[in-house]
Amino acid sequence: MKEQVVRFGLVGLTNTAIGYAIILAAMLLGAGDYLANALGYGLGLSAAYLLHRRFTFRLSGQGNWREAARFVVTAALSFCVNLAVLRAAREAGYVGNPLAQLAAMAAYSVSFFVLARSWVFLQRRERTAAR
Repeated sequence: MKEQVVRFGLVGLTNTAIGYAIILAAMLLGAGDYLANALGYGLGLSAAYLLHRRFTFRLSGQGNWREAARFVVTAALSFCVNLAVLRAAREAGYVGNPLAQLAAMAAYSVSFFVLARSWVFLQRRERTAAR
């Protein structure tokens, strides 16, 4: 599991850098906190699925629609966690603060890993258990 966490972190850092750059660019172009945040996460979703499936969780072959649906639901639930943290930061007076965005992103990452590992990418563990 330790190696999996490291791989998850590498994919997450890559996605975070891309997502955060999109968030900052959107904010610089006048988008509000919520729109900028949604753009940052929304644009990286397909790449995240492929990278996590192949690199983080080491699954070969093609995914299926159930797995992809669980991935989207996991992303949506984690995004709700992200928004809750962002809302709390805004209510604490951190409107438009890039550090609030980083805190929200961290909350997203933790919830995403837990759900991805325990619910989305099950095939490898199911095959191992069947042996």
